[in-house]
Amino acid sequence: MPTFSRRCGAPSKMKLYPLRNAVFVGHALAQPYAERARVLVDMTCGNGRDTAFLASHMGNDANDAVLYAFDIQERALTATRALLAEQGLCRKNIIIKRGSHEILLKEIEETPDLIVFNLGYLPGGNRAIHTDSATTLKAVDLGLHKISANGIIMLTAYPGTPDGAREKDELARFLHTLPQQCFDVSCWQPVNQVHEPAVLFVIQKRG
Repeated sequence: MPTFSRRCGAPSKMKLYPLRNAVFVGHALAQPYAERARVLVDMTCGNGRDTAFLASHMGNDANDAVLYAFDIQERALTATRALLAEQGLCRKNIIIKRGSHEILLKEIEETPDLIVFNLGYLPGGNRAIHTDSATTLKAVDLGLHKISANGIIMLTAYPGTPDGAREKDELARFLHTLPQQCFDVSCWQPVNQVHEPAVLFVIQKRG
């Protein structure tokens, strides 16, 4: 399979992730792509864990790479900046912006190689403020047009609340309509958990 146009040094030793939830599995799948990507986008930075993960795997000589992190809440941006500082990941090539992700993604002039969504509400925040299926689908549709050949879009959805279940179902219906000759789409979810577990959707644009 062709790799992205950028290649920075040898990839780090692969970390063994516990496969207990969608976030860990998403990180395990995303790591080799993050190491090679030129443009990475965290569409919902929340408390900064995905942003920090992506930043930590951009590569030591990632001077030509850029990571964008978006969120609609200032509290999330503050938490993300604090986590990046705590982990020593404050780099000039990390751009953090406040706003709705479907609008901010449109403003990126570069072609993204890796786009990550972590849907739902901000952990520890106001649960009434959460991602919405209408804006999520707009952002995903835009991402499908912008993503590079062989690039990856990952979405973690949380069906444990009525709003989250509705968002997950509408997202799944949309992804089922994507043409197979253009995109490979898969889904991962634990099958033996007591509570409704998060669902990971992975989309790869065919090269």
